[in-house]
Amino acid sequence: MQTAASLLAGDRLEIDVRCGPGARLRLVDVAALVAHDVRGGEPAQVEVRLEVGARARLEWEAQPLVLAAGSAVRRHTEVELRRGAAALLRDTLVLGRAGELAGRLSTHTDVRHESRPLHAEALDTGDVGLLRSPGGAGQREGARHARALRRPCRGRRGVPAGGRRDGAAGTRGFARGGHPRLRRCARAVAARPAGGRR
Repeated sequence: MQTAASLLAGDRLEIDVRCGPGARLRLVDVAALVAHDVRGGEPAQVEVRLEVGARARLEWEAQPLVLAAGSAVRRHTEVELRRGAAALLRDTLVLGRAGELAGRLSTHTDVRHESRPLHAEALDTGDVGLLRSPGGAGQREGARHARALRRPCRGRRGVPAGGRRDGAAGTRGFARGGHPRLRRCARAVAARPAGGRR
């Protein structure tokens, strides 16, 4: 079994998941995804498409994306929620390995409910000044974690599950009406310390 995954210059990774009506699906990663130095080459591309059918539930506690020095990644995540559907996504970024600066990630997340916009966010780690500022990730020596980079969303017909801003990096829940079980799950995930410590 493979216990590591990596992204190199010009790589293209596509993840397309469709969860049928009424289904319950949990996605499990076997290891973190490491983006390596592109050495002047093209950025790696990651395209994620998730469709959650009517009254279905999807949970994905993804392993961290590690942005090694010199790496370059463009990532786009699309989530489509059908009527009564809910999704819980965990997105953790490690901004550089021990003793090195972070690579560059340009990421966009778009969530729709019944084809209507529910949540949209973007992040570009190329703004090193912002990331090192007190209002950013606060980079220090060693591995740096982007914590609490998520933003709350308030759609007309949907609210985020959970409600904590200070949990593990980027735990996001999207549920029409904030499904009680999903809220409890989001709180439990957010309470877990990243990397085994706070």
